[in-house]
Amino acid sequence: MFWLCLVGPAFAESPCAQDSLHLAMIPKKDIDRQITEYQPLITLLGQELSLPVRVFRATSYESVIDAVVSGGVDLAVLGPASYALAWARNPDIEAFASLTLHQGYFTPAGGYYQALLLVRRDSGIEGLSQTRGLRVALNDPASTSGALIPNREFPYAVGVGLARFFGAQVYTGSHDKSLDALLAGRVDAAFVSSARADEYLRRGLLDEHTLRVLWSSQPIHYDPFVFRAGLCEELKQPIRELLLSANPALSGFLASQQAAALTTVSHEDYLPLIQLLAEE
Repeated sequence: MFWLCLVGPAFAESPCAQDSLHLAMIPKKDIDRQITEYQPLITLLGQELSLPVRVFRATSYESVIDAVVSGGVDLAVLGPASYALAWARNPDIEAFASLTLHQGYFTPAGGYYQALLLVRRDSGIEGLSQTRGLRVALNDPASTSGALIPNREFPYAVGVGLARFFGAQVYTGSHDKSLDALLAGRVDAAFVSSARADEYLRRGLLDEHTLRVLWSSQPIHYDPFVFRAGLCEELKQPIRELLLSANPALSGFLASQQAAALTTVSHEDYLPLIQLLAEE
């Protein structure tokens, strides 16, 4: 494991006899970029809790699932499917907050996003039938919109599974790497999160005419913030209050996530996905 201590103030007697707070995020993009984006949240937690915040530098979705299931981290930001997989291994973890997104070109405003199958407009591909036998990018095997949902829902659109429909499947490791591979022409199509496509649009890495959406999933509840099992309520409650308050200190973090706020969620919000993933 690789840890980075980003906040280390002097602190008084800490709640629950903890001397630090361990945080992990699924690596949806370059982990250094993610840590930079989360810095306002990390700083707020460290200052208000009077605890150093130690960030786990995750290399895969599975490593974050393992960390929160085992109690190696206190607070994790998981994808919806990663949460479902983690909850199946330890039902005592707790989803408690999620982002509410701004309206994007690819993503509706609110607490939901979609898995998209994208192609380049200059490829001449205009329909799903033209992607049969081609090379498609997926994300991490535990990614909701970059792997699990496409494997569950996409076959209903084409009548066969991904392995039979596409000529080759390439797991890139992140949404950004899938988008990069598509834009560079290393793959013909890519399954990615609508929110990540909007982020590329915002950063000027593509425009509204660069990509074509060939398929979109049912709406997916956005990524949950999750407490490990056994974390004491005396620590959980101030974390909830800090994240769910309209604190100006979080404005930079929210802007980096194209989000309006953090809102309350619970396990019940992810039950439809859990049930979908449980289907044979």
